[in-house]
Amino acid sequence: MRLKTILIILAALPFVLIALFFLYSYLLSPPGSGQDLSRQKGVPFPALMAHRGVSGLAPEETRPAYLLARELGADYLEADIQRTKDGVLIALHDDDLTRTTNIEEVFPDRAKDGVETFTFAELMKLDAGSWFNETHPQWARPSFVDTKILTLAELVDIADGGYHKPGLYLETKSPERFPGIEKEIIDLLAKRGWVGEASEPGASEDASLEEAPMDAPDRVNVRNMPGRLIVQSFSVESLEIFKELAPEVPRVFLFGQGTVEESGSFEAVLEQAQTVNANAGPSGYMAWPWYTSKIHARGMIVHYYTINQSWQMWLINQFGADGIFTDRIDIALDYFGRMEEPDIEEYFKKIGY
Repeated sequence: MRLKTILIILAALPFVLIALFFLYSYLLSPPGSGQDLSRQKGVPFPALMAHRGVSGLAPEETRPAYLLARELGADYLEADIQRTKDGVLIALHDDDLTRTTNIEEVFPDRAKDGVETFTFAELMKLDAGSWFNETHPQWARPSFVDTKILTLAELVDIADGGYHKPGLYLETKSPERFPGIEKEIIDLLAKRGWVGEASEPGASEDASLEEAPMDAPDRVNVRNMPGRLIVQSFSVESLEIFKELAPEVPRVFLFGQGTVEESGSFEAVLEQAQTVNANAGPSGYMAWPWYTSKIHARGMIVHYYTINQSWQMWLINQFGADGIFTDRIDIALDYFGRMEEPDIEEYFKKIGY
């Protein structure tokens, strides 16, 4: 009898500890604890960012990936901005083009060169879609073949062009390689009505959908919120420049465990972010309630990257996150009850892919 009691206690102990942990988490950083902060900053809550578009279902940072994200109802289209040799701002993540294009076939002697060494015309010779079909055969589509690298101007057209009006969430990628890129980004977006007082976007790609009012409950309208544009970077220096150029635009300091180790503590990283009045964009591996509560205590919102599984979304939501970056915005929208049509094929048909 005594042994049976001990075994029951031992069996129950893990469940008790888990329950205590979630109670502690709830008391420290409950779901929705940053909602008021997000509203003060003009940012939707929870904010769902399509990381490089729907990059789990289409070639990252290309037209189909962003069109799909917009049609699904993402709050933000997230992109990494770099600059070509002749000054064109483009969406591209890596420092070189080997992973996401056929550059080794087109320019074999320059395959490892940075994007800044190529003109835009040269980049237009590359296929930025076939690699996805080879890497992800379960999501491969003939229409992805010969997809082109996207410009920032084209990304703005996509954000402005449909029924849903998502915001833009732009990262300066390796900004030290592109002096002055912050001003070029702000200048381009100011001309398009994304910086300063919001102006009406251009004509919709599907004018019939425009009959619905902008405040329709199912319609994403981040484009017309104060936080319609967010800039982010791993570089405090780049964020400082954005602060000087457009102080009203929300800023996010990206960091991971390596940044914390280099800085000496989590608090030291937050202090760096606060020097430029930035919010926090930590790795999802750091999405513990004790970190989230420290971020909120400083008046900062926190968006974690990159969260692709529904169980991860549930967990991070329980720990008080204000938003997530995800390669599978369809899964995120479904988890948060915002998926309008469950059949992804219908969305691909709608965007012509």
